[in-house]
Amino acid sequence: MAGAAPSPEKDASVAASDRPPLSAAALAKIERNRQRALALRQARLAARPYPAAGGVRARGPPKVVDTGGGFFLEEEEEEEEGQPGALEKIVHPPAPVLEFDYLICGDCGKEFMDSYLMQHFDWATCDNCRDTEDKHRLISRKEAKEEYLLKDCDLDKREPVLRFIVKKNPHNSRWGDMKLYLKIQVIKRSLEVWGSEEALQEAKELRRDSREKLKQKKFDKKVKELRRALRSSLWKKEAKIHEHEYGPEENIDEDTYKKTCTVCGHELTYEKM
Repeated sequence: MAGAAPSPEKDASVAASDRPPLSAAALAKIERNRQRALALRQARLAARPYPAAGGVRARGPPKVVDTGGGFFLEEEEEEEEGQPGALEKIVHPPAPVLEFDYLICGDCGKEFMDSYLMQHFDWATCDNCRDTEDKHRLISRKEAKEEYLLKDCDLDKREPVLRFIVKKNPHNSRWGDMKLYLKIQVIKRSLEVWGSEEALQEAKELRRDSREKLKQKKFDKKVKELRRALRSSLWKKEAKIHEHEYGPEENIDEDTYKKTCTVCGHELTYEKM
């Protein structure tokens, strides 16, 4: 017999346990939205109250009175209190004044509800203090790794994970999307990795020196190969055939003679019939 299928309540509890915990900013935002919804609900109830449950009869159409002046007046019949079926007057207390959990801007110190940096990067700075040219500028992942010497694990795995936004590549839309990080958060993460700004600058200088040495090594290797190619093009192997230049012949025997080359000393012996 097949086992019983897991209940939906169990699946929901397992999914809730696997869900990552919300940050303090997210919980504060949820609470603000809840308080705002309660305030709107109280305002609607105060403006349009509902009648109490019980025996309530429908109110008839209003009475129309001709004033003789070219217009009509509508008069509603007043029902005595205590009469069965009379409408009960419902009095609602005024809605309470709710105190929202405002955020404090880290630059100007003023309270604010929400901002672009808080919504996308969880950074407590209001929109009025946002500096898009320097401190709050968005930088690419490549610039964060090259300028501040961060690795992929520093951006993706080190807690808390840096937040980013995804945008299309402005150079070519067919390329991959760009991940843009907040500059001030990247600087803070680099100081956490390297300890201080002086250590970061020393590491950048060492990396710059090693890069220059590698460039110089590649340049010297190319110069050496060019010199070798230039020497091989100037050197030509002599392929000319040596021609003997013989001197006067000498009689060795009755029919045998010889000649000697005046250049290389080669002796040629031959017979004459």
